Amino acid sequence: MNKIGIGLCGVAAAVLSGCFAAPQMRMDVPTDSTTYNGITFKLHSIEKGEMGEPVQVVANPAEGKLEDLMVDTLPELEYRIGPLDMVQVVVWEHPELTSPMGQYQPAGQKVTTDGKLFYPYAGEIQVAGLTAQELRAEITKRLSDKILNDPQVDVRVTGYHSRKAFVTGAVNKPGYVSFDENPMTLPDVLAEVGGFNEKADPAFVQLRRGDKVYNIDYVRAFKDNIAVERVLVKPGDQVFVPLRSETERDRKVYVLGEVNRSGIVRMDSYLSLAEALASAGGVNATNASSSDIYVIRNTAADKIDIYQLNAKNAMALAMADRFEMNPRDIVYVDASGLATWNRLLSLITPTMAAVKQGTDIIYNVQYIHNNGWKVRK
Repeated sequence: MNKIGIGLCGVAAAVLSGCFAAPQMRMDVPTDSTTYNGITFKLHSIEKGEMGEPVQVVANPAEGKLEDLMVDTLPELEYRIGPLDMVQVVVWEHPELTSPMGQYQPAGQKVTTDGKLFYPYAGEIQVAGLTAQELRAEITKRLSDKILNDPQVDVRVTGYHSRKAFVTGAVNKPGYVSFDENPMTLPDVLAEVGGFNEKADPAFVQLRRGDKVYNIDYVRAFKDNIAVERVLVKPGDQVFVPLRSETERDRKVYVLGEVNRSGIVRMDSYLSLAEALASAGGVNATNASSSDIYVIRNTAADKIDIYQLNAKNAMALAMADRFEMNPRDIVYVDASGLATWNRLLSLITPTMAAVKQGTDIIYNVQYIHNNGWKVRK
């Protein structure tokens, strides 16, 4: 063999040795923890019960705690009259006082915007802040002092307009909800506006009270047996229900590697690792390394947690349904050693075929040069 043939054989040897030294398309994970570019990477084992740490969120001073809205028992409220409420005063056996305008009198009188009410012979009364019983006592006293002996007076509120909560967003009848003497819970308020519409995301209901905003996961509340009927809504509160299309932008998990359909999995209020894998068509039985399933989580600015699942262990696989995904987690299923080798061969084969073809050509050229155009046996 001449120098050309020897050179081609050397190239082939270099290609083979280079392939074995090349990256093997498998994830390199720390055995416990390591630091890279100022970020700490820590490895956890799902089969050992390390089920994940919550993402560290910078505390928002405007965000309140849900338990601050909840009460053990609903209070017995006494309604206090406010501006624009309708109040009906009845003086028994004195229709001229009860309905001085006859049949044209509406069912009650409207409290003025500054909280006052005028009643015949009782004069102008500051009623805002009074209960119906307190107003009854005041009118009784004033009528007794002027025209009637022991008047029988009844007072009731017929229109509740001063105390409201506002509900906006993806509900069927957005607007305000008026309060009467009965306490209002969050389910009561939502029922008053027709409930969630078909575009709503109940997992991100927000309630604003003063300078605090409270996030309420209606879906998770039912799953975790959190009594939303104990969330007391107060006048002046604002309830907002977002559209699902708005909240879905960041509620996603990436599933990559040896799965049948890699891509993005949209998540609702709760998504387990098992559900994420199933949504991606499951692991690829031919190429996947069932012992090397990873969840990569950006836990904090300087920390990334990697959770490993060994799906060869049936008990560990059951733990995958308990492992809760966080938004923007990355699920990566590594390739098996055999799959890596097969892919490596698929890269080498065209090169080796070219090397063999080149070697055959050189051999034939040498044969013709040495033997002329004779048939080679």
